[in-house]
Amino acid sequence: MKHIQLSTLPWEEHHSPTFKFHSFCRNVSLALGGIRNTGLWGGGHPFDVQIRRVPPGAAVCPLHLHLAQSELFLVRTGHGTVRTDAVIQAVKPGDFFYHPPGEPHQLINSGTTDLEVLIIADNPQLDAFFYPDSNKWGLRPPGKFFRITECDYLDGEDAAPGPGAAGYKPSPGATSAVVTPFSERLGSIDAMPWETYDSPGQKFRGASKPISVRAGAQMNTPTGLGGHPFDLEFGRIPPGYSCCPFHLHATQWEFYIFVSGQATVRTAEGLTAVTSGDVVLHPPGEAHQFTNTGTEDLLYFLIADNPPFDVFHYPDSNKWGISSPRKIFRATDFNYWDGEE
Repeated sequence: MKHIQLSTLPWEEHHSPTFKFHSFCRNVSLALGGIRNTGLWGGGHPFDVQIRRVPPGAAVCPLHLHLAQSELFLVRTGHGTVRTDAVIQAVKPGDFFYHPPGEPHQLINSGTTDLEVLIIADNPQLDAFFYPDSNKWGLRPPGKFFRITECDYLDGEDAAPGPGAAGYKPSPGATSAVVTPFSERLGSIDAMPWETYDSPGQKFRGASKPISVRAGAQMNTPTGLGGHPFDLEFGRIPPGYSCCPFHLHATQWEFYIFVSGQATVRTAEGLTAVTSGDVVLHPPGEAHQFTNTGTEDLLYFLIADNPPFDVFHYPDSNKWGISSPRKIFRATDFNYWDGEE
């Protein structure tokens, strides 16, 4: 189990030459073994988590859009202004907003104290970004920034065309993705109702606020089918209860940030006590469960990716499950050729 305490992470300072863009970053995912700008395809994590602290009057970065990457912001402290190509929106503590690929966006500290935000982004293998204010482009990889000078599609590819030959003209394409209005991807945790749940014997009990669903995602749905590349949820568990049985996932990653209260995390390695500011990462294949061992409600954030298909196992009860269609079952051994001939 990967486990860190947020308060022990250093703040890394980032700024432009004039400090118009200025922030301090706690790279949470890197501290948990992630690799910068690298997803599962390169040995990294499926999403990247960081905390940014922005001084008054500064912006995190220039106005920009991504062609492939998605980003979700949650305001922890302070007040800011979100700028997109369509709106300028004030945000406060507890507000969250999601930027899909194709939407220009920028976050500015418009308050008098530091603005602190939780930022979650996926890690696409290829990405391009555009800066409308300066008409620049960028590519990752190779990490280059440039301005475009148009040329013919086959320029430099073969011998020069003969006199009077028409140049090759590719069919025009969309310049950016179509996105839903920003207001449909903006919400407040405080304004969301708690969705409660109990097991029949009330051994498992809790409540949740599905933030990503409020920001426009379909729950437990992969990207391209109505979901986001990751899900964010705010959870609450009363004293003495667990939120779910001891289980493991074959393909899904789960990332927990404990906000308040006391808990014990169970894995195959044993029991680990956690409290406010602790962060725990469970990769696929690691059985896990946590229980509220304190005297007050346990509050936490859960971040999970949305793999196209998942298998899960419950060691205590020897049950199995599949994500789509969602079925829970116990396995009965059969010969490989049973029913085939």
